[in-house]
Amino acid sequence: MKNWIKIFFVLTAAVSLGLRASAGFADDKKTRGLQDRAFGTHNVGKVGFFTTNIGQFYPYGGQFEKTLEYPINSGHICMYRQCLMIGVPVNVISAADGRYEEFDAMGGYDAGNAEIAMSDNPATWPATGWPVRDGEGNPVFFSQQDSYCVYSDSTNWRYKNNHEEDMLLDMRVHQHIYSWGVPGADKFLILKFVIENRSARAYEDMYFNFYSDLDIGGTANDANEWADDCIGFDKDRELLYFYDSDNYSDDWGEPDPFLSGVTFLKTPNDGGITDWHWIDVTIDEVAVNSAHWDSVSYYLMCSDTTYFHESSELRVSDFFHLGDNPINGTHYDDPATTRIQSGGELIGGAMVAYICNGPFDIAPGESAEIWVGVMVGDDEEDLLEITDAIWEYWDNGFDIATVPSPQLSAEAGDRSITLTWSNDIDINYRNSAADSTNDLEGYIIYRTTDPTLGSWTAVDTVAMQFKAETTVDPDAYRWIDDEVYNGFVYYYNLAAYRYGSGGKLEQSVILADINNIANVPNAVAVEPHTLAGETRSDMDAIKVVPNPYVVSAAWDEARLGNTPFGEPIRNLAFTHLPATCTIQIYTVDGDLVNTIEHTNGTGREEWNLLTSERRPVVSGIYFYYIKSDLGEKTGRFAVIR
Repeated sequence: MKNWIKIFFVLTAAVSLGLRASAGFADDKKTRGLQDRAFGTHNVGKVGFFTTNIGQFYPYGGQFEKTLEYPINSGHICMYRQCLMIGVPVNVISAADGRYEEFDAMGGYDAGNAEIAMSDNPATWPATGWPVRDGEGNPVFFSQQDSYCVYSDSTNWRYKNNHEEDMLLDMRVHQHIYSWGVPGADKFLILKFVIENRSARAYEDMYFNFYSDLDIGGTANDANEWADDCIGFDKDRELLYFYDSDNYSDDWGEPDPFLSGVTFLKTPNDGGITDWHWIDVTIDEVAVNSAHWDSVSYYLMCSDTTYFHESSELRVSDFFHLGDNPINGTHYDDPATTRIQSGGELIGGAMVAYICNGPFDIAPGESAEIWVGVMVGDDEEDLLEITDAIWEYWDNGFDIATVPSPQLSAEAGDRSITLTWSNDIDINYRNSAADSTNDLEGYIIYRTTDPTLGSWTAVDTVAMQFKAETTVDPDAYRWIDDEVYNGFVYYYNLAAYRYGSGGKLEQSVILADINNIANVPNAVAVEPHTLAGETRSDMDAIKVVPNPYVVSAAWDEARLGNTPFGEPIRNLAFTHLPATCTIQIYTVDGDLVNTIEHTNGTGREEWNLLTSERRPVVSGIYFYYIKSDLGEKTGRFAVIR
């Protein structure tokens, strides 16, 4: 899938760059453009959030990856498009048009492998190290998973109705995204945009738009979902949010789909959300594909109806929905106008929201800073509580209590798994908020067999034992799990913990996305297996399990390792094998079905019930013949379909 996304970036960039030459800044030593486009996914918390370095938070035209997915790995995605627009009269830099992206990537801020620099994955960093540094050159990390990229308006162009030649604004956007994986802070992300004016011109009356096209309840190409949304607005919280009109997702087959919202935490004029308007998707697409794009965008962002009144092609009522009780003149649409009715029922609509701040000015060489929160909530009450929590975190500088993660190791055995970890945290951790003492109490061992990591079970708690020690032992702690079965994958997460103010549990990150396991030191995936036979007598212990193999058995249907399409992987296993051997499988008539070379060094080898020609075997009795340096073994097993 990631390769597909890389191809997408190449194709869309080729279209953009084919329209006009990409211009650069004379003093700019960084590269830019097609070869520098990259993407990344925030996956440390409960929300999966896709981002690019061209001002987009979605892969255009495709509802895949984690484009505002909650819970993460559930497949419940509610974003179609979310992106930036920045404009002055009348020149708007937009990432909302999939044909002509007007932001393009700046190179040199990642490893150059089409992946945005992520703080918890050093393989994505540029050769010089983490690109965000303090005045002394030291790396700066703000959250448990930061991402950083830079893009400019090097592909910006203006549509013909402006009667002017294309003109770059010479703007650069430094994009920081912050996310956490701890309770209370794992359902939102914080986006920080530093807009830098690198030109010799002073820009006045600039507007910022966090363009949002969300599909609550799913992004399936079905009007029952993407066309039944409503919008709520809470000025006191600087919050705009989308919700589902019928409180049911046909896409997911579930009631009460989650809500998603946007809050403006910091803006150049301290005005928060100064303007917002909703547009029907069909109207929006007409504007996007017309010569009016820059003018429509700018005058809508600043809530100026004049342009629309004077146009012979555009209707004011398509862009302004002020209702019976407009707030602050033309600046805010009435949320009640999104509650579209049909036949007495609330049906909502297919809506795009312009969520804006302005006007503000940026002098040459100066910057403007905007902080945006993106959150999800299980219902409206939950969403509002999360928004309030974000504001509390904002007020205290996002001093979110975090606990360091121990380094966990695991060794698989025969129906057992041994976990070991270091006493480094016992000896070296100090909490500056607790008089520089080690206030941790111990470790919680979590386990799951769910490959989506949708839920974890705490299986044991281990008290912290080595605070008085001075020598770090990488295997100081040892814990054995003998309640496991061979051939199944078990996931473990070891969390150091303490109880904070009010008795609130504070602990290390809990792995949320299996794709991030290499970057989470306190999580492992382990599959116990039989140990390899070492003597001739060990050959007598070789078995086939299960025997008989019943294809329709409940065990088979619940088997771990299911494909994304829900079809279980049907394997039977040969156990207690020598470290290396050859397995031949025959029918009762003596026909060779398949030959398997066992070379993995364990005592287990699985067979997928396919012939050497990749055809499923039929029901019947089968014989096996195993040959190794330790000797030979024959046996039989049954397959029942």
